[in-house]
Amino acid sequence: MAQAELVALAEGPLCDAVYQRLLMPAFPPDELLTLAAIRDGLRTGLLEGLVAVDGDGRPLGVTVGEWSPAARVMLLSYLAVAAETRGTGIGSLLYTTQLDRWRETLRPCLVLAEVERPDAHTGDAHRGDPQARLRFYARHGARALDVPYFQPAFGPGRERVYGMLLLALHVDPELAGSGVDTVAAEPVRQFLTQYLGAAEGRIGDDPATEALRRAVGDPAGVRLLPVDRYGDIARSRH
Repeated sequence: MAQAELVALAEGPLCDAVYQRLLMPAFPPDELLTLAAIRDGLRTGLLEGLVAVDGDGRPLGVTVGEWSPAARVMLLSYLAVAAETRGTGIGSLLYTTQLDRWRETLRPCLVLAEVERPDAHTGDAHRGDPQARLRFYARHGARALDVPYFQPAFGPGRERVYGMLLLALHVDPELAGSGVDTVAAEPVRQFLTQYLGAAEGRIGDDPATEALRRAVGDPAGVRLLPVDRYGDIARSRH
């Protein structure tokens, strides 16, 4: 593993370097919050994360999570590692350390992540391979929620990102649904209502939003699938 120290993500030069060096190359513009929004989230405490830095203080990898206190759901918004240090274990170190810290300090009922579907998105040298990304999460025990997920538009002039998966990274045992391999629908519904409403200013009545709402409306819960069965999950479309 590359030598790295983990430090808390905070406003300032390190945050700016993380944004320029790690986040901008790894995520398309419509998937990425603005630097100003990340700074503001860190200031208010609704965003938090960890940065892996080398001996010179250069960022090698980062996690960024968005906390929804009312729903007690943490969304792992970004996990990015510099292209030259992928495969060195830094991503796994960041992931496992961050997840453990959130479980201990926030006690979330759910930790979720939004990732690209390999049948809807292609990768490149900077953004990585969607298939490899799913294999990473599968190795760490993630499961996919059976919902036609899309990432909301992050403000005016931004576009939704369709063809996404919503992964469950941690599920509190008390949140098991009444069906086999399900999670209770209410916290998922509450989180999505808050997330979409905050990002887009309203909850739309378009077909994609209605399909997502129906998927989290079953009293038996939302089905959880192995991530390699993402093809069984309906794909969100414009």
